[in-house]
Amino acid sequence: MLPYIQIFSLQISTYFTLISLGCIVGTLWFIRRARARNLTQVSAIDMALVCLITGFIGARLLHVFYEEPEYYRQSWDRVLHIWNGGFVFYGGVFGALIGTTLFANWRKEPFWLWADLAAPAIALAYAIGRLGCFLNGCCYGKECQLPWATYVEGAFRHPTQLYAALGEALIIIVLLKMESKIKGVGGLFGLWLFLHGLGRSVMELMRDDPRGPLALGMSLGSVLSLILGGLGLSLFFINYKPGKAV
Repeated sequence: MLPYIQIFSLQISTYFTLISLGCIVGTLWFIRRARARNLTQVSAIDMALVCLITGFIGARLLHVFYEEPEYYRQSWDRVLHIWNGGFVFYGGVFGALIGTTLFANWRKEPFWLWADLAAPAIALAYAIGRLGCFLNGCCYGKECQLPWATYVEGAFRHPTQLYAALGEALIIIVLLKMESKIKGVGGLFGLWLFLHGLGRSVMELMRDDPRGPLALGMSLGSVLSLILGGLGLSLFFINYKPGKAV
């Protein structure tokens, strides 16, 4: 594990470095995809900023109020100590969905078209972010004796962070292959939700890190993966019409 990069007397968090890199690269790709479809760069930047800000808030709040409420109740100023980590991806998804939906409605922008453009970019940002989790040593897996097991928390374990990153990279390939075959808007985003939910469900079965109380006998990530995956699959089939994408 490599939680920090030491540059002289300065320690830089590899987790936040890679999370930031993922957001930057994902945003740039999103803007490029928008320009390729003759959408204005200003609108793309505005949508990206709203997505990043509301996603950041949602990811933080779900961690604070679901995973570690007792820790933050002892001293609420810890909520602002974001350099210590503490973010939940699905909280970010819900936060970004709420924020961008409201913003798109206010600006009279085609939300589902923007969502389709964002799907591969979100997947890329997520994959890069999981590399940050690996170097930080969080989101680790259960004990195993596989040749590629990594030593974390006193035992050799599944590198679930790398599984997630690799799985999301494969999802990007599928999305780009399928994009031209989805005629209706919203279908590509729905496909990402389904594939991500499927991959996340598998990863959750192998994780062993603290993730807050169980919901319906499963981790919150597993429950949300099933819900969002099902919604995504429905959205995909509603919009899947072999032909040229709009």
